[in-house]
Amino acid sequence: MRSLADEARAARHMAVLDEATVEFNHSGVAGASLTAIARRVGLGRAALYNYCIDRQDLVYQCYSRTNALLRKDLDRAAQANANGLGKVVTFLRLALDSSNNQPRAVLTELAFLTKTQQATVQKLRSGNVAALAMLIREGIKDESIRNCDVEVVCQAIFGILSWATLSLLWIIFPDEDFASRMANAIPDLVTDGMASEGMEVLPSRKRIKDVIRNPRGSDWDDRRESLALVASRLFNSRGIDGVSLDDVALELGATKGVVYHYFQSKPALVAYCYERAFNIYEQIMSAAEKGLTGLECTVMAIELNVEAQLESISPLWMSTGAEMLPKQLQRAIVRRAGALWARSVKLAERGVKDGSLKRLDFEPVKQASAGSFNYLISSKDNGKRSVSEVAAEISRLLLLGLRPRKARLNGKQASYETL
Repeated sequence: MRSLADEARAARHMAVLDEATVEFNHSGVAGASLTAIARRVGLGRAALYNYCIDRQDLVYQCYSRTNALLRKDLDRAAQANANGLGKVVTFLRLALDSSNNQPRAVLTELAFLTKTQQATVQKLRSGNVAALAMLIREGIKDESIRNCDVEVVCQAIFGILSWATLSLLWIIFPDEDFASRMANAIPDLVTDGMASEGMEVLPSRKRIKDVIRNPRGSDWDDRRESLALVASRLFNSRGIDGVSLDDVALELGATKGVVYHYFQSKPALVAYCYERAFNIYEQIMSAAEKGLTGLECTVMAIELNVEAQLESISPLWMSTGAEMLPKQLQRAIVRRAGALWARSVKLAERGVKDGSLKRLDFEPVKQASAGSFNYLISSKDNGKRSVSEVAAEISRLLLLGLRPRKARLNGKQASYETL
């Protein structure tokens, strides 16, 4: 029998993990204040170590708990009295349920952990992907879900869920109910997509190599570009705090002095990487805006962004730790991200006017869809698939959804239970 003291300790431990998760998401694992975490749960910093060995162990506990919470949602969904699609939707609604009150970590800084801890977290995450894949395969078997590349779709869905949390740190939203709007929009997006009924989703007629052209500059500019490309790739895979200038130099086969020759500090390198990233994202948006219909514009925007991340271009992705960036850089990122978001929504509204896209609540839909390749960045484990195949699969998910397009009853959507 557990004593009241044991129960109180367990409750305090959960409160520590709640506050640590929020702090790590906002400030990054290296920049987070352990003193602030302790203070928010009524502890001194020394007392915090009754619940963790050190910062690394606390991150590991938060990451492990997030995977456990997702697994709990997946297990509950698997027991739902519904077909495969209904179970996927149940999982999404559980994972996005704001009444849960247990914050979830965004798992972008695995490199901060020990190799053993990383392996454990990756195993837990892979188990969740496999559990979601089982639900999707059940839906394919019972014909409530169309044929699709299950592994890519699973990674895209987890990316969308991660970005639903992460975007709240980066974007200035139009109203205080935006998180609820996104939670409502994501299940519908994954189920039925954005494209109007009867629309065929063709692959993008442009590839990333046709769009991103860096005119050759001076040797100085070219060298800075090469450094930023390598640094961005490392930041995306390990998190910004998980990469040192020594790591960048090692990847280049150079000394740290070479890095300092082109960038006076790591913050200067990070700022340049973000500027480079938004230059790439804006070139992609400009290319997408030249499509003939809103649907074609949206296909190009999705596929070019996926290709940019999976090809060697590697623009820096927005990750945890937003609050630790210099305020001027934060403002610049928020401004440019907001402008791209507005352009994306305008493309969707163009699709509604020309009939190629359905009328949806596009502000949260477009924001959520931006996370669809987040897991792909960190894993890069796409088997024998080409980059264009992965891009096309994600495009089909966001535009067609998972429900078979023929699955309509008298012009109405068939229910999750009847299919």
